[in-house]
Amino acid sequence: MATADRALSILGLFTMERPEWTVDNVMSELGLSSSTAYTYIRSLVDVGLLISGKTGSYGIGPAVIGFDRIARRHDPLIHDAQSAMRALVAGAGEAGDIIALLCRPFRSQVMCVDQFSERRTSFAISYERGRPMPLYRGAASKAILAQMPSRAIRRLWETEQAQIVAAGLGNDWDQFKKTLRALRKTDVVITSGEIDTGLVGLSAPVVGSNGEVLGSLGVVVSHQTFEKHPEHAASLSGLVAKQAAAVTAALQS
Repeated sequence: MATADRALSILGLFTMERPEWTVDNVMSELGLSSSTAYTYIRSLVDVGLLISGKTGSYGIGPAVIGFDRIARRHDPLIHDAQSAMRALVAGAGEAGDIIALLCRPFRSQVMCVDQFSERRTSFAISYERGRPMPLYRGAASKAILAQMPSRAIRRLWETEQAQIVAAGLGNDWDQFKKTLRALRKTDVVITSGEIDTGLVGLSAPVVGSNGEVLGSLGVVVSHQTFEKHPEHAASLSGLVAKQAAAVTAALQS
């Protein structure tokens, strides 16, 4: 690996489950010498990507928050989806207990990059902004997965076959492809309870001018609301498809 790649790979170690790392931990995990690990960490601290703690450990630094602010203001996908997310929530009618989600591919996962609700909902979602999810779990992920190029899908199957089978997307490669073809034909992917019990997700893909899937736009509602107002559920699905198409058009123009 190049020096920059090795240094940046240290940032990839930090997770919600393990938000702090020591130099010794980094050495062991990445196979680096003590001096190399310290040099890389010191460089990341100097630019604010890491911050040192009181016990010899390091955590994510303030520079990350600065980059997040830039992304929220200038990322074309986030920018162009703002009005669409508000339209989704405003158009929910009696099914107004709703949260709009915007997600995008992130490495071999999908990450929520923005969400919107007009008021505090009667339910909470664990798929909060900044949390990555597998490509095969939840409506937001599946809407993206179905639009990915075949080479990327094949690579995912080869590396995560057991998880894909467990997710019910197919017991072999042919069944997996058949499932994705069916998802591609639907305007909106709908899943129930795949991320949070009792909640339903509806998502549609957002596609760039070159045909590459850039993300997904959708909503989360309670299963009870979805069953109580079936007519609103149908109109909500159409609204998700309409607003995702509007974001696609904005980005392609």
